[in-house]
Amino acid sequence: MKNRVRFCLFMVILLFLAAATLAVTPTPATASEKAPLLEQALTLVGKEQSAARSEKKLTEAEIKKARTALRAARDAAARKVNALKAKLKEQEAELDKLAAEQQNLEQKSHKALYQLNELAGVVRSSARDLASLLENSPVSGDEPDRLKPVSAILNDNAYPGMSEIKTITDLYLDEMVKSGEIRRSQNSFINLDGRRVQGEIVRLGALSTIYQSETDKSCGYAVYGPENDALLAVSQPGWRVERNLKKFIAGEGNAVYLDFSGGEAVRRLALTPSSWEQLRSGGILVWPILLVGLVALLLSCERFFFLSRVKSNTDRVMGKIVKLVEAGDFRQSLELVENRKGPVYRVLAAGLSARKAPRDVLESVLEEAILKELPRLEKFLPTLQVLAAIAPLLGLLGTVTGMINTFQVITVYGAGDPRMMSGGISEALVTTKLGLTVAIPIILLHTWFARRVDVIIGDMEEKSVSLSIALQDRNPDPERPAG
Repeated sequence: MKNRVRFCLFMVILLFLAAATLAVTPTPATASEKAPLLEQALTLVGKEQSAARSEKKLTEAEIKKARTALRAARDAAARKVNALKAKLKEQEAELDKLAAEQQNLEQKSHKALYQLNELAGVVRSSARDLASLLENSPVSGDEPDRLKPVSAILNDNAYPGMSEIKTITDLYLDEMVKSGEIRRSQNSFINLDGRRVQGEIVRLGALSTIYQSETDKSCGYAVYGPENDALLAVSQPGWRVERNLKKFIAGEGNAVYLDFSGGEAVRRLALTPSSWEQLRSGGILVWPILLVGLVALLLSCERFFFLSRVKSNTDRVMGKIVKLVEAGDFRQSLELVENRKGPVYRVLAAGLSARKAPRDVLESVLEEAILKELPRLEKFLPTLQVLAAIAPLLGLLGTVTGMINTFQVITVYGAGDPRMMSGGISEALVTTKLGLTVAIPIILLHTWFARRVDVIIGDMEEKSVSLSIALQDRNPDPERPAG
């Protein structure tokens, strides 16, 4: 290619020189001188043409050879491409097969993972149930750190294995075995005042745990406290139950009070406020209500003993008096009523003393005697009625003050925490309850006393009328007394 370009350039130069030579009018000498140059140029051109032809032939051969090589390379590349395409199809088919196997393996993996998660959930659920069982079991009080393996299983983020399952199973079996045992031991526990003391512990299976302190010899029920990992004394039973527990611990009796709720009843008993705590939550108005109740109690006792000594069944004695009056034996009738105590007999004595008086005077004497007995019979009854009205009013006043305190707390702290309002609500409810508790018995006692007084007054009126009739029958003419 380079030779061809060079040849073409040479030919252009040569033609340019020839044209320049022809354009100039040569002299004979000059033409003769330049003729060899032209021949030389033509000769050179011929040589160059020959060389160009030879080079062309060589170039065409090379091109033909290159074309043949290119065709062979193209055919070889095509064959290679076809082979690669076939191999690609095989690999694509293998890839599809592997993708299907991968999808199948992923499905199996997801299923296995789901089953593993489900199994882990079952194990953790069993561990949580076991932890709740052990936290409420009295057996845990005999074995410190009993809950640590279960807590480790619950706190571990890994999947539980066979060792964890074996631990849970062993703890369940241990609880089943020990819940049927009665165990006596010397162990420490936390007393009601919060101090850790030593004492004798008697565990009755998984039902109840009884303690007896070495210091004050107090007995009661205890439960396991997982926060302290120790037994907690939760209640001080009554003297009857405590005596039963002491006799059982000492081996003097086989009967004992059990808590079949697994400690729930004992815990609720411990959370139940005592009467003194309830009274203190009622505020300052509790004391006036209690004072009203105490005064009413004293007055009621006095009235009860006074009215219980008053005999209401005087019909038999009155029959004897009427017979004695009809017989004219006034001295014996007076001795009969004077030797007996009671308002009825005092009224009859006053009537017999005025037996010689006219009828209107006799009736006035009897009525005066009845009126004289009324203050003694109705003594303190108005006071009881007033106290019965004051007690609920004081309770209502406590309700008002308690609600005022509650609304003040709501104003300052809001209504987000109900415990902040419990003080005012307790004051309102306790005072109301205490006021009604005091007032209702007072009203009932006042009603009973008033009814009793009415019966006695009716008895006096009835016997005074009977005596007046008997005296009038015995002495019909008041101007001439017969006695």
